[in-house]
Amino acid sequence: MRRLASALLVVVLVVASCEFACFLWEDLVSRSGWRPQYAQGPLNMTAPWLTEDEPWGAWHHPNATSHQQKACFSVSLQSNSYGARDHERDLDGNPHRTIVLGDSLAEGFGVEAAERVSDLLEQRLKREFLNFGAQYDLGPLQYQIIYDKLASRFSHDQVLILFLPDNDFTDNDLEWWRRNRLDFGRRYRPYYQAAGDGYVPYYPVPNPKDTAAHVAPPGLLATIGDTIVENSWIVTAYRDASFSHSRSAHYSGYFDFTDAQLKAVLWSFTQIKRLAGERNVTIAIIPRSGDFARVAAEGWNRLGNIMKRFGAENGIDIVDLLAPMQAIEPNTEKLFLSCDGHWSPLGHRVAAEVLAKVLHY
Repeated sequence: MRRLASALLVVVLVVASCEFACFLWEDLVSRSGWRPQYAQGPLNMTAPWLTEDEPWGAWHHPNATSHQQKACFSVSLQSNSYGARDHERDLDGNPHRTIVLGDSLAEGFGVEAAERVSDLLEQRLKREFLNFGAQYDLGPLQYQIIYDKLASRFSHDQVLILFLPDNDFTDNDLEWWRRNRLDFGRRYRPYYQAAGDGYVPYYPVPNPKDTAAHVAPPGLLATIGDTIVENSWIVTAYRDASFSHSRSAHYSGYFDFTDAQLKAVLWSFTQIKRLAGERNVTIAIIPRSGDFARVAAEGWNRLGNIMKRFGAENGIDIVDLLAPMQAIEPNTEKLFLSCDGHWSPLGHRVAAEVLAKVLHY
């Protein structure tokens, strides 16, 4: 009995030491901003904000308010009756409006709503920009489904897609998520599954709305496993290390996508254009911090060249923000939050300045 107790004590001490070491890594070295769920809730929200039971996966609770913070920001969140982080909008409002699609950067992660590129464009151009962006790993397949199922119901004559190649090539890549994400089998979100000349959405789990009435509660082992995943610094450090290993040291979404990823993403863009009909569709390509250095080092812009040809062939306007944003603010680090890879208020202002000059209606 004494040996068993000693062995258990050793295990506890080893785990505790590893937890502390991983805490130091995540907090002081990686600076991920992650906190255990028991400490601050999912994604550092003070109140429920995100749900994942729509056909496109991640979305916001309707008419919700919350607050989100990290080391370098503290922002208020407010959704309208449709669940968008936006003003209340009428379905049949002014027909001369722009639908904005994108991920956390489009939603305005880390900045107040009034500081976002969509709100700044609305003020500057005296035209409504309906923001349907959402955080929590949205990708082009989800933009397509949001537009099809929700955003296209609102009167508009333009669609603006904020395309973030840094993660948009992997966000709906089934095999990439299966290899690299611990939460793959627990989240209701779509992935590309080839079907004929195109794709259909694949969901690894049933829609919670459809199964809530008859799904058995998780077993004890599943509950323990989820608790560990949501609260362990060791698991978080492993997840971050796994994610980093899946990318090269100088990864850039402007260069390091596969042909299969490119084909799938461009297919979603053509589907949005098909759904939009005669309406103008503009894709704004958004660089992350490392993309500026990589394009300079390579001496050419792989993605920019591909997107120009794609736009010309499909009647889609392409705006690559990399060069014009750098021309306005040469110190590109200022375009991003100091503790996060999303745009700072300055980044949103510079992007709005560029887009206001080139958007066509």
